[in-house]
Amino acid sequence: MRFVDSADGTRIATYEEGNPGGPVVVLVHGWPDSHDMWDATVPYLADTYRVIRYDNRGSRNSGVPKKVSSYTMAHYADDFAAVVAALAPGEKVHVLAHDWGSVGIWEYLSRPESVDRVASFTSTSGPSADHTRRYIMDGLKRPDRPVRFLRSVSQFLRLTYQGFFSIPLVARVLVRATVPTIIPQLLKRLDGMSDNQIRHSDTFATDAANSLKVYPANYWRTLFKGRRDHYVNVPVQVIVNRGDQFVRPHLYDETPQWVPQLWRRDIESGHWSPMSHPELLATAARELAEHVAGAEQTRALQQAQVS
Repeated sequence: MRFVDSADGTRIATYEEGNPGGPVVVLVHGWPDSHDMWDATVPYLADTYRVIRYDNRGSRNSGVPKKVSSYTMAHYADDFAAVVAALAPGEKVHVLAHDWGSVGIWEYLSRPESVDRVASFTSTSGPSADHTRRYIMDGLKRPDRPVRFLRSVSQFLRLTYQGFFSIPLVARVLVRATVPTIIPQLLKRLDGMSDNQIRHSDTFATDAANSLKVYPANYWRTLFKGRRDHYVNVPVQVIVNRGDQFVRPHLYDETPQWVPQLWRRDIESGHWSPMSHPELLATAARELAEHVAGAEQTRALQQAQVS
């Protein structure tokens, strides 16, 4: 484990493994997880890649800033920038990210310097906050297009739990008391996972409570603020989990207008596909990484190409 200081001084715990001379792939987790979530994914990458993981601020061994404003996606983007600057200076890295970790990478990709630091990005269950806002708000303005309107309503309603998670103190107390039991039950009942597929650290309850500030820092901002246009100029692959309880597949339908180099794979999975489908995610990320490095597209990657 090595610590890296982010732009605001928050210490970020990082972990390296795999092929020390290989290209770099960075794995970024979301809430309420830690770097442990990727334990089953790493073996499918470590033979070729130098794998870097880190704990998001508020999780596991990383620092826990007190201010809610310290958990905006801009700070998540700063954390990623600090990690790659310290551990992969001068290199372009490949990224595989989930949930809020993925949202933070989308934020980083809005920065001009991202094209020089990110070679490819594979995202699952964590769309751009700007794209989410546009999809919801644009659809709500079109009751004359009932299908599009109802899909926006559906997606908006599926994010309302974030409003509850934004309530000071109350949400933290309830999350700390219930999440360690509820999340594993959800993974078993809704996603059909077994105990050995669930990758949570022994500090899971504390991590969930400490990093909960990501919701009040970003929920209202996602819905009512942000960029009108968020174009991304690096190769992006979205792994769309058909059974995701929070991010519906149609949310990605308009992503091609913002991402000129886009691949999309729809899979039968719930929200936590890094736990339920680690080999599939690793293979998808590897195929895109190899292609942008000059290899021919695999048949699966060709079929996934959107633009």
